[in-house]
Amino acid sequence: MKILKKVILYTLLVLFVLISSLVASVFIFKDRIIQQFIVEANKNIGTPIKIGKIEVSAFDEFPNLAIVLHDVYVEDSHPGEYPLLTARKVSFVLNPFEVWAGNFAIRGLEVHDSETNLRINNAGKNNYTIVKHSGESGGSVSFDLKNVKLINTLVTYVDLPAFQHHELSSSNLMASINAKGDIYHIEAIGDIVSEQIGIGNSIWFRKKIFDINAIVDYDDLGKSLTIMPSQLLMDKAMFEVSGTYAFKEKNQIDIHTIGKETDIKLLLSFFPSESIEKLKKYQSKGDVYFDMKLQGEVSKQKSPLLSVSFGLKNVTLFHPDFKSKIENSNLEGSFATPNLSKLDDAELFLKNISGSLNGDAFTGNFVMKNFNNPFVTADFHGEVNAEALLNFYPMKEINDLSGRIKANVSISGPINLLKNKSTAQQVRTEGTIELSKLDFRLGENKLHFSNLDGSLQFNNNDLAMSDLKGQFENSDFLLNGFFKNVITFLIFENQSIGIEADLKSDFLDIDQLFAIGFGQQEKGPYKFNISNNLNLNFTYNVKSMKYKRFHPSSIKGDLLVKGQVAVARNIHLKAMGGSIDLNGIVDAKNPKAIDLISSAKLNGVQIDSLFYVFENFQQTFIDHKHIKGQAFADLSLEATLDESLHIFQETLIADASTTIKNGELNNFAPMQKLNKYLDDEGLSKLRFADLKNDIHIENKTVFIPQMEIRSNLTTITLSGTHTFDQKIDYRVVTPLRNKKKIDPDEAFGAIEQDSKGQAKLFLKIVGTTDKYDVLYDKEAVKKKISNDIKKEVQELKEAFKLKGKKKKKELELEKDEYFDFEDPKPTKP
Repeated sequence: MKILKKVILYTLLVLFVLISSLVASVFIFKDRIIQQFIVEANKNIGTPIKIGKIEVSAFDEFPNLAIVLHDVYVEDSHPGEYPLLTARKVSFVLNPFEVWAGNFAIRGLEVHDSETNLRINNAGKNNYTIVKHSGESGGSVSFDLKNVKLINTLVTYVDLPAFQHHELSSSNLMASINAKGDIYHIEAIGDIVSEQIGIGNSIWFRKKIFDINAIVDYDDLGKSLTIMPSQLLMDKAMFEVSGTYAFKEKNQIDIHTIGKETDIKLLLSFFPSESIEKLKKYQSKGDVYFDMKLQGEVSKQKSPLLSVSFGLKNVTLFHPDFKSKIENSNLEGSFATPNLSKLDDAELFLKNISGSLNGDAFTGNFVMKNFNNPFVTADFHGEVNAEALLNFYPMKEINDLSGRIKANVSISGPINLLKNKSTAQQVRTEGTIELSKLDFRLGENKLHFSNLDGSLQFNNNDLAMSDLKGQFENSDFLLNGFFKNVITFLIFENQSIGIEADLKSDFLDIDQLFAIGFGQQEKGPYKFNISNNLNLNFTYNVKSMKYKRFHPSSIKGDLLVKGQVAVARNIHLKAMGGSIDLNGIVDAKNPKAIDLISSAKLNGVQIDSLFYVFENFQQTFIDHKHIKGQAFADLSLEATLDESLHIFQETLIADASTTIKNGELNNFAPMQKLNKYLDDEGLSKLRFADLKNDIHIENKTVFIPQMEIRSNLTTITLSGTHTFDQKIDYRVVTPLRNKKKIDPDEAFGAIEQDSKGQAKLFLKIVGTTDKYDVLYDKEAVKKKISNDIKKEVQELKEAFKLKGKKKKKELELEKDEYFDFEDPKPTKP
């Protein structure tokens, strides 16, 4: 026992002495070691090197010695200043006993936070030939790298003659290098991120992450690289890679990659990561195969051939978190291009696609040729349960999907022809999609579509709707017609679409549709706009609709839209106890100043309902409780509105040739104030048979020419003006039956005898609707103000008619000019 203790004690003592000696020698001979290392390195390196700080450590790689370089900059071999290598830290591992003997044999290397730039210029000269090859001895520095570590490194390779640009990075890569003559045997393990593999104008393997276990032989004399069967793991898909790359006289590549333990993840791994993000968790059971070859010369003039074959055989595809799965799926796929840098002759084939989604079978094919100007041939045939489809591949914008979808469609032609309306019809699209009891909720607000039934028929670039009916939120619809240029509209941005259709509906909730189309009111006012890409030729027949207080029925008419101009023609509807015929033009080219021209004919509309529906026209002077009767009127109107559909009052010009039958004026305060002069308590409830007038609105003023009101009590004439800021100036002429109610002196000049000897009293109501006075109108007798108003109104009306005709001519759209598409006839399936 004592002997064992002595052995342990002496051993520890020897180790302590050795370690102490090593540490002491490092401190004692540090400057000498560094100086000797620099001298030997300069004998081998032919380009300038800049180093921030050099240290010698006995602990970093104990028991070996480490020479640590900080902030390293190595210049490349091309003319000018350009870095070949920059690194935060580079550590060289040496045997301390060899160092003491003056032999700097590098046994290991560790590089942190580095960037390496490898370039071959147009003259074919590389920038990484930095080792001296003169007759001068290389000195006592040599390399025997058994342990190489690269931590956070980026390597960029640019070959200008070969038209290549590759970028690779790694967070942790370990390698060993064994040199025998000019042959370097390299074994590497770790992670590599393919930032990009650029060949010609094509970028491959962008942002792909690999775990590698590679064995490579590099022949420095023959300038060739041989890849022994090596393993790459990408997105949990295993590949075996082998082949050669020679570059002595010309760049020649021959690489073969086959899938090992292959599943659907392997096939998906070749697509850009962002495009398959939702597919990463999908799994497969069955035979999935993959084989890729890359062969040929790599130069600026030539590019290697790439051929890939892949497919599925009786495979089940599923997501572990979802209910649905595709069973018995088959696919024969291939991709080939004779020139990797130019994809003009590239071809992708997905043939004999088949499978069943929860028992519903489908088949299809897809072929794409010339990736720069794709020519696509594709078809799909099958009927699926819509709920099963959503349960297999959830879509963020669609919820609660149910019903069935049957599709038999095909497309063939150059896809780029769809960008131009004149060539789009050359792309052949045909087939039908049939919807049966389809229900779903769409978007963030979960807009509800229900009971969708009907047929959609493709005819080249158009889509015909045949008895497409259903419910959208509170509104129902039945559509027959066409979506024109629809495929172009769906595939490319900023493309126009034409809709030529007949709409029938039992009920339309316009409040809800406006909120959906132009924004919720609680989030701010509507922002009305007409898309410049929308061309619409719409005929509609709606039994009833609702917009705020307006609830019309039996609505029929035409709506045309083109160039951000909407034309409503021949609109007929029943509302407010009567009927209305309407035509109008809305010019929304400037969304902040929307022009409106409209004409309407009212037939028997109840005036109190009219005032109620239009919220008393935003005034309180006279409301729906004061007035009753049937209105018969011819209206014309011109105005400019903002994007919230509020009228700019100064732009409103209107004429109304109006007849009111069986009218009543009840509890109207100005009439009640006339009791002071007329001694007639019945003025609070006036009844009149017919009332006619031509009212004009302009300059924010309502002009009322003189009109005669024959009531159950008396006959009164009325004229005047009423401004939008509620200033009133009404002139009233009434029979004077009781002179005892007035002061003759005060009323002097406001009384006039007619030819029959009947005294007439001239009054005026002036002020504002909130504060007004009834006064004797002495000036009216002298100036005949009512005639002046009538003349002014007539002049304004004539000017308005000329202006309106000119504007209408500018905006009028002819139906025949609406679409320059062909008009295929819809047919029922």
